[in-house]
Amino acid sequence: MTEKYKTSILDHADYQKEVERLEFTKLYIKTILEASRENKQSFTENIKQAFVDLDYLDSSLSYINILTNAKFLELAGNELERLESILNKPYFSRINFKKQEDEVEEILYIGKTSLYDRENQMPIIVDWRSPIANVYYDGRLGEVSYEVNGEQREGYLSLKRQYEIEEGKLKAFHDIDLTTHDDLLQKSLSGKADNRLTEIVTTIQKEQNEVIRASLQHPIIVQGAAGSGKTTIALHRISYFLYTFGERFSRKADDSCAKQAFHRLYI
Repeated sequence: MTEKYKTSILDHADYQKEVERLEFTKLYIKTILEASRENKQSFTENIKQAFVDLDYLDSSLSYINILTNAKFLELAGNELERLESILNKPYFSRINFKKQEDEVEEILYIGKTSLYDRENQMPIIVDWRSPIANVYYDGRLGEVSYEVNGEQREGYLSLKRQYEIEEGKLKAFHDIDLTTHDDLLQKSLSGKADNRLTEIVTTIQKEQNEVIRASLQHPIIVQGAAGSGKTTIALHRISYFLYTFGERFSRKADDSCAKQAFHRLYI
């Protein structure tokens, strides 16, 4: 990145607001992480105490207590892992979108996982696999639509913005019309193999998004040169289906769903 380009970003009218939004998001994540660590410790202590209080003459209540706290402990652990993984790069894009039936435009930040304000349930980060994220991946500026549970929702897309965030610092952002910025895409594809799965989601193009979200009812053939991201898109397809239909599957069924999604995508 040239010094001239850096200066232009610093001079952008939204630069300070974007820095403040990033700092707010990181602070909120840290607050939730601290609460999750405290909850995890509390659930662990509750389980230990439940074992101490275990009475073979009337054990059902104690066992329920153990199982309940064990489930809460698992949820707290999952939340810790999920939020720790995004702390230094909580989101990668933003859309300004006004639904047809609304009067107020929404500003939505899209990342690898969702995060909601615990007081008002407003989205702080929108998961890239959510229906409205299609507006970012598929839509161009202007009138757009996306599907939710078989119904079309329409609205107006006035801004699509991509971010470069490294180690929790805002390095640059780009306002775009098409989904991806070529420099970002090439950087994602040329990076280390263990980073490609997490980085490619920031630059998914319209055609790739169609493959990821396509129905499991029909086979798909994808052609591309070596290193073009075919396998990575297949893995994101699996991630999308587990996110969308995860409540329908047991852990064992998740493996079956993953295999089906992968096998139907010819690489």
